[in-house]
Amino acid sequence: MKYGVFLPNGSNGYVLSEALKPYLPTYEHQRKITIEAEKQGLSFALPMIKFRGFGGATGYWDHCLEPFTLIGALAAETQKLTFVPTVALLALHPVYTARLVSTLANISKGRIGLNIVTGWNQAEYSQMGLWPGKGYYESRYEYAEEYLAILNDLWSTGRCSRKSIYWDLKDCQCFPLPQYKIPIFSAGQSPAGIDFCEKHVDQRFVFGQPHMLRKLEIEHNKRKKKTYGTYLLFHMIVSDTDTKAKAIGEEIISKADKVAIANQISSASLDTSIGGTSEAHRLSLDKSLEDGNAAFNTIPVIYGSPKTVASKIEEIGGQTGADGFMFSWNNFEEGIRVFGQEILPRISKRN
Repeated sequence: MKYGVFLPNGSNGYVLSEALKPYLPTYEHQRKITIEAEKQGLSFALPMIKFRGFGGATGYWDHCLEPFTLIGALAAETQKLTFVPTVALLALHPVYTARLVSTLANISKGRIGLNIVTGWNQAEYSQMGLWPGKGYYESRYEYAEEYLAILNDLWSTGRCSRKSIYWDLKDCQCFPLPQYKIPIFSAGQSPAGIDFCEKHVDQRFVFGQPHMLRKLEIEHNKRKKKTYGTYLLFHMIVSDTDTKAKAIGEEIISKADKVAIANQISSASLDTSIGGTSEAHRLSLDKSLEDGNAAFNTIPVIYGSPKTVASKIEEIGGQTGADGFMFSWNNFEEGIRVFGQEILPRISKRN
């Protein structure tokens, strides 16, 4: 079982609430989190990318550190942790992405993967003149397949020739080749996104809402063969007792940044795809902690005492057959320390 951290390289991490003090992302903060993650035995760290935030009282995601530059620095500071930077396909030409990742593979000695995001927030890309139009919502995974095909060509042979509605590459070259396999990650949630994962990715990130856990449990019990592994995404709140931990989560919901959430849902509403991330945002206002409330960016929350949280992780992992978990926290440094010292040993002793 592998555990990772969802790096808070966007302002305020993954909580849209005035219950927590707002903060801006800094390299020093990311560095401390990453070093603590490696110290506590976590396996990977993933930074996201956001080009336009959602404002509100907390200025949610209005500031964001660029993930490839960030990982270049963090990889040089660490020895074991694997990094999975996020590429927004519309913002970076695939040839440039291929070279970035190849360079990071060299710096990290192979501790690198790539998280592919097709992009659903029109406002992010329209401001840069990069939004292809409404039809992109339906065609974005076709775009992603071709993007990935270019990456694979360049990483395997250093050359790619391709002419299509998206690209016109003429004996395009990219050297040196990465000396390590580059695992591909995606969080595709819609039917088209899941199909993309089935065909092309090594690991899929799944939001750990109860209905998704039940689906994974059924598949696991039927021993349904999948071409990819599964990492479950949760927010974690740990306190002395289950009651105290739940109260912390409910306070965050009660003080949710309603303006930022409304802005996020407004952007998500432009994408009418069924079952995807945008739909989850549209339906998240009244969700419980476990179901993924909007105040937690639709990420479901595992909460309780260290003993309870360890038991929940072990139970969920066993029932779903997941390969691992990725977590966010209210306070990342403290949360990772508690996870490593008080939760992980409880899980390990049972296995």
